[in-house]
Amino acid sequence: MKSLLALMLLALNANALPVLPDAGQPFSFVVLGDMHYTRPDFSSRKIAAAIAASLKGSQPPLAFVCQTGDIAEGGTYEMRGDKRIFRLANHDETKIELDVALRDVTEKFQRPLFIAVGNHDKHGGGTAFPATAWPLFARELGAPVTNNCFGFRHGNSALVFLDFAPQDHLAQQEQIRQMLKQAQAQGGLQHIFLFAHYPLWPLIRPGFSSAKLTESLLPLFKEFPVDAYFCGHTHNTAAWVRKVEGATLTQIQGVACEAVPKLTPMEECRTLLLPREELSYYWGYTSGLRNSFLLVCVEESRVRVQLRTATQLIREFAWRQPGQLTDLQQPPATAKVTVTEALLQTATAATLVFCPWAEERCEVGIHLNGAAIATAQLGPTMRSNAFVHEQRVTIPSDKLKLLRLANEFTFDNPGRAIFGLGHAYLEIRLADGRTARTALAARFLFSATAAEGRAAKLTYGWDIIPPSALKSAQLGQPLGPMVLTFAP
Repeated sequence: MKSLLALMLLALNANALPVLPDAGQPFSFVVLGDMHYTRPDFSSRKIAAAIAASLKGSQPPLAFVCQTGDIAEGGTYEMRGDKRIFRLANHDETKIELDVALRDVTEKFQRPLFIAVGNHDKHGGGTAFPATAWPLFARELGAPVTNNCFGFRHGNSALVFLDFAPQDHLAQQEQIRQMLKQAQAQGGLQHIFLFAHYPLWPLIRPGFSSAKLTESLLPLFKEFPVDAYFCGHTHNTAAWVRKVEGATLTQIQGVACEAVPKLTPMEECRTLLLPREELSYYWGYTSGLRNSFLLVCVEESRVRVQLRTATQLIREFAWRQPGQLTDLQQPPATAKVTVTEALLQTATAATLVFCPWAEERCEVGIHLNGAAIATAQLGPTMRSNAFVHEQRVTIPSDKLKLLRLANEFTFDNPGRAIFGLGHAYLEIRLADGRTARTALAARFLFSATAAEGRAAKLTYGWDIIPPSALKSAQLGQPLGPMVLTFAP
């Protein structure tokens, strides 16, 4: 019996990479992040309608639509006691969501739709997505699509869509390699774009990547000049370039279903999990505005990318060589408040902000510059939301006199609970109405060592935070100090 890899290679060698009918040069395509069409109201239809309407008559012509996964929700949230639990949808429920999503996006845009399968799209036993999406892709390409990894040529570009969690990562790696070799053999190839749901590395949402996927793709980035890797999953918006083992990796993330009132730069309120000095190009936001999307314009040797909403252009950047990104338009920088000792004395309110991980409910005491100021209740936190959601602790007004330009916070753990605190900063409101923030904490604080976590069978925190970014206390001992400093 031939191996899965051998059968895959036979199939790949038998046919050239499908070619989507060329609408001419230059061309554009839209990249939609997580959309989460959800029964029964399917409110994401409003997102697709707004974005599609904004692109009518756009130039260069829109050739197709790419979506980076989680086009369906695949379940519902339920409360079980004090825990919020996600109930997975069955096959029929997931298929209904996928049917509605694929039909709606296709009808709204009137363009071919291609999707990199997301984890929510695999709910219902993983059978609904193949039954719904593969036939659509096959019709658009005029060629069979028999797994979640597929690709095609369009003009001078090759596009490959990946499975974030294939049964065999090495088989998928070889499948991608053969598709890209075929694209090169067809001649005239100038650009390569990859699409997947998971990021190669998460910037601020730990636990939202796959080491196996990243490791399997690294050899391909070394072998082929990949222009960009588009992904979603973390509901962040970002673009960055990183060099790893001689390979240049450009990752671009987006989300369509978020609707915050304004974009918040990551560096204002989140500690980057990748060292900033490793990123030769970088910008990122914690979320996305209503109806956010990416418009990619391929203009011969140049690629131009716009971060847009249905009503405005947010950012624009471009490159001619992979990894050499330059900004064409960006939002004005956020005005910074310079805090002095004198200005600090005018503070009318102060708040300690952090993102916790605590799988069980627990209580911690908080000290500011040696004085007890508050008690905080942590958890329980769903694992998927570890170090994601902010918790805000108000500093009592009679304790504002404790504030300094450099502030030390420590945390008591009398109940010997296992938890972690990260993405921490101190925010103050001044008498003139302005708000100022400290720089972010450089480390995540853990209430136990990794060995103590293993003994308690609570190892998730240590599994998802890079060792260089965390500081552990002995179980039951105070955590810290966490130093939060107002920049001069």
